Amino acid sequence: MRTVLIGSDFMYDKDGNLKPIEINTAVGWDGIEKLEEDVDCLDLTGLYEFVSNNNFQSIHYIGDISYFHKTLQLHYSGSSITYEFHAVDKNAITIPLVEDNETTLIIRSAYDTTALVDDTYCRDKVEFMKLIQSQPFGSQFAYKDDDNTLVSNITTITNNGPHPNFILKSRLPGYDSEVFPKFFKVTSQDELDEVISQNVTSEYFLMENYVNEEKVWNGHLKVIRSLNLLYPPTLQSIQLGQYTKINHNLLQESVTYNSETFELDSIFRESYLTNLTTRWVPKLLDTDTVEMSDGTFKTALDLQVGDILKTINIPIESITQNSNNEYTYSGLTYESLSTNTTYSTNPVTFKRKVNRLAVIVKLTFTDDTDWEDTIDSSYLVDIDGTIQFKRIIGLKEGDVVLLLNTDNEEVQFVRKTIVSVVESRAVFSGWLISVETAELFLTKTSTTNNQSFVSVEHNSQSCPYLACPCIYQCGSCPKSQPYCTSFGGGVCTNVAC
Repeated sequence: MRTVLIGSDFMYDKDGNLKPIEINTAVGWDGIEKLEEDVDCLDLTGLYEFVSNNNFQSIHYIGDISYFHKTLQLHYSGSSITYEFHAVDKNAITIPLVEDNETTLIIRSAYDTTALVDDTYCRDKVEFMKLIQSQPFGSQFAYKDDDNTLVSNITTITNNGPHPNFILKSRLPGYDSEVFPKFFKVTSQDELDEVISQNVTSEYFLMENYVNEEKVWNGHLKVIRSLNLLYPPTLQSIQLGQYTKINHNLLQESVTYNSETFELDSIFRESYLTNLTTRWVPKLLDTDTVEMSDGTFKTALDLQVGDILKTINIPIESITQNSNNEYTYSGLTYESLSTNTTYSTNPVTFKRKVNRLAVIVKLTFTDDTDWEDTIDSSYLVDIDGTIQFKRIIGLKEGDVVLLLNTDNEEVQFVRKTIVSVVESRAVFSGWLISVETAELFLTKTSTTNNQSFVSVEHNSQSCPYLACPCIYQCGSCPKSQPYCTSFGGGVCTNVAC
């Protein structure tokens, strides 16, 4: 029996009703943005009963939801029912052939271009909207049909307060996520007509945007993802679980829009994005401090674009980058680092507030001091005689973190040997900053303000992908070398760089 695992995303409308916004195969399994722990997201009791009642002798899973695979594998280990996993990346468009018969259950979450539910209702978001439009949970939307004729069932303009009440989405995958979706706030039919005429095309459709401030989590909009298994002959459903994920940033009250196009100003866009592809990872808490060029410290909250920071120039022998975007100074010894590193200055060029769930890593050293930072932070370390920037999540007992002693006007490194690494999840309300010439700056957390050392921070796990606004346009970006390797090419034209 061939079945398909569908991910359905729901949001709360203004009246507290859950409304489906889209369905997907090749459904992902969210990470840090997922509020629940993995173990609380799946309940496969119904699936196990289905397998037993239908006397299946073998199960094949085709997809890439690792936790689902491991749960099935563990449950059927040692059982008379055989289980086989066919790993298929979520971006793949072909799937392996598994022979179908009465004793075999085939569960597919990978995309199949030959399947109606995939290639019609999952691929084309308008087809799904059309499928459910007559139901109480259907949405208002406007689109262009095959004859390029406008079709709209929008009869009510919902008042979402300061928040956008319409969203422009791509019908098909492969759209520019830097631009779409777009958000609009209209208050009259004339304004709605203008938005539709200027934006709805054969590729993009307009639908209601759902905001319910009574259904938020710590100020974040919630998306409920339900995982269901559809099986023949009538596509009945078995729920496999669900979880809650949150949008990129806090809802804000002082939201602004373009007065002519009614489009949401870009600085507020992350408050409403739910596709969770953001690159902006929080780095500094409000109370974290950064060392200025004159040796004083300023909190991240008070830091301004144009402020001059103190940074260091590391002597470069040769630098390489691995698959984890970690940078190794080949041939650079600790002695040479200590002797030849110099201080310099670096202006702040960019600052952005971010509020999101994050993995926090706490390092404890042999001298009973400790240090905390977000998971994507990269630290200057000496591991077995090799100087490198390594992500904090990759550090382990015995590794040596290289901090700087700010009591000394000359560069003086402090070696801190790790005795434990502990992870936790917490809401991190902080700042991302970027600097002009290299992504290095000197900082310490509020818990270490009574200590004289600072960490040498690499502002992102890959440069300039996370911390520089000129995404994929880093051929001429001053941050690209020598501390980072270029991910793209071309000329950076973004003034924020």
